Amino acid sequence: MRTLSARILLGFAALTVAFGAITVMVVRNMAAVEDEIQTVRQGYLPLVPKSNSLLRLQEDVKAYVEEGFTQETNPYKANITLRTTRERRDDSLQKLKVADAAGVSRGAEQLTALVDSLKPIYDELYTALRKGESLDSDAVKTPMRKIVDSERHVYQLATALSNSLDREVNSRMTHLEGREHELRFWTVILGLVSLLVAAMVSVWVVITLRPLRRLGAAARRVAAGDYASRIDEKGPAEVADLAREFNSMARAVEERERELVRSERLAAVGKLSAMITHEIRNPLSAIGLNAELLDDELEGNAEGRALCHAIHHEVDRLTAITEEYLAFGKLPKPKIASEHLNALVDALASFVREDLAAKHVELVVELADTDPIALVDASQLRQCLVNLVRNAAEATAAKGGGRVTMRTRKAGDRAVIEVEDTGVGIAPEVLPRLFDTFFSTKEGGSGLGLALTQQIVKDHGGDLAVESTVGRGTTFTVSIPRG
Repeated sequence: MRTLSARILLGFAALTVAFGAITVMVVRNMAAVEDEIQTVRQGYLPLVPKSNSLLRLQEDVKAYVEEGFTQETNPYKANITLRTTRERRDDSLQKLKVADAAGVSRGAEQLTALVDSLKPIYDELYTALRKGESLDSDAVKTPMRKIVDSERHVYQLATALSNSLDREVNSRMTHLEGREHELRFWTVILGLVSLLVAAMVSVWVVITLRPLRRLGAAARRVAAGDYASRIDEKGPAEVADLAREFNSMARAVEERERELVRSERLAAVGKLSAMITHEIRNPLSAIGLNAELLDDELEGNAEGRALCHAIHHEVDRLTAITEEYLAFGKLPKPKIASEHLNALVDALASFVREDLAAKHVELVVELADTDPIALVDASQLRQCLVNLVRNAAEATAAKGGGRVTMRTRKAGDRAVIEVEDTGVGIAPEVLPRLFDTFFSTKEGGSGLGLALTQQIVKDHGGDLAVESTVGRGTTFTVSIPRG
């Protein structure tokens, strides 16, 4: 579940399963309740009134054979009354039997079997009565005694059947009420469970989407000017990818902001250099010339001539700074041409090797076997490398001596020149500001050397990188397009 969509889909799937389970449970229980209701409605409820009717008619039969028959004086009338009472009872029993087509009650079958067993006895009695036998005769009393006992038994069975049906209906209705309460209870419980699942899914979705809120907050911080703002590249795949893209965008915006600040500073330096050229350069020349004239006039005055030499030294220093500002402010666009870097680096090494040796710094040149050819302005690139070599020599001399290495190599479609020293190194907190205009760690430095060097490299479509370890040395890497 690395993706945001999969997590959200899983949450809603869990919610759907929960509601589906509740629906299935409710439908199944309602179907079971419906089956029971159908059984009671179609099986038992029709039998109750018919069993009660049968019981009343059986009670009439029982009462007549026990008491009414003995009080009759006319055999024919007794025969007709007995037949009528018995037929009504038999019709009621037949209706009960038909209503009990599902066979929910065994009592109807027992009653039918018992009543059917009485037919021969009743036929015997009817025959005697049709013949006009006296009611006190044995031909009438003998079957009558059997009929009385049997009808009493039938009455007991009919009573038991009626009571059984009443109890069964009451029991099933009570059971249905219990099922209804149980169904309501479980519906409420599962509904609460579903709400809990829905709440958990909602919380999970909110937690899953929280990185998006952090991303929005970070975007607002970047929009407010906090270009260093970054967010954790964690979370679902889409969010992590979005976070990486956002951090990449923030870094690009931060770099562009730095470039904008650097460009503004360079423009300011250009204006300042023009002002310095106009306001300072000519007076400095006049001061230097007058100092030379004064030095000639003070011949034999050692103290005065020492002061004149000091003035000369400071004028020369100010003139160098002025020239540096002037060069920075009037840096022309490079005139690109294909140049052999091995030859350019070797010539530069020959030019600066003596100066480095005077500072107890050894210069080592490591040239690529295949001479890299790059699209450069040779004079500007030479100025860039001179700045880097001199800085490396100063850092190495500050450590008491060491080695500066210049090397060339190819790297894909780029030509690379490295200037490596074994000097004092650069502190980590200084590295981010190393190429800022007017920033310098050297006493009396103008802070323009590395800024000018980086500008030259950028004008060539290249990159200038630095790696340094305090106490072990520094490596500047110039990477420019190959020709």
